[in-house]
Amino acid sequence: MEFKVDQIPLETKWAIATKGLTGALTAHLQALYSLAGKEKYSEIMRQIWTQIGQASAELVKSLGMTGDNAKSAAEAGAAICICAMGPEYAIEEIEASPDKTVMKITECPWWNRMKEFGISHDLLSACDLSFWELFIKSLNPKVTMKHGKQMHLGDPYCEWIFETKK
Repeated sequence: MEFKVDQIPLETKWAIATKGLTGALTAHLQALYSLAGKEKYSEIMRQIWTQIGQASAELVKSLGMTGDNAKSAAEAGAAICICAMGPEYAIEEIEASPDKTVMKITECPWWNRMKEFGISHDLLSACDLSFWELFIKSLNPKVTMKHGKQMHLGDPYCEWIFETKK
């Protein structure tokens, strides 16, 4: 019997691909951190993840997501993260208005990979901060994004807090 990749459901292929991506990237992050040290690692990640944030904003704009206010920017950010990193993400809006939207993340593929790899130091802050800084600035500079709780810093879940500047 000949096996064809089309026999695998799309949802399963997406989950396999994104888990493989986050796993490979986590291994790369760990290697860079080990070789470069915390300070240089943060500098390298800033250079890489700001570009990813900017490109992601351009992608969501090309898909018709405007990011006109805090709510639409938050939804665009959550959408691109889920599309790029897969169905392991569990994100819910716990507060949603045009002026302020808070997303609660209870499952994260990055945090899952770090736990699986037994990584105890913070590989994610430098990437996360750089991504969101340029994503929001590129999508709509009239919206801000900050982190509340963060699982990789010991909290039970993460929070992404988006606010429209007044």
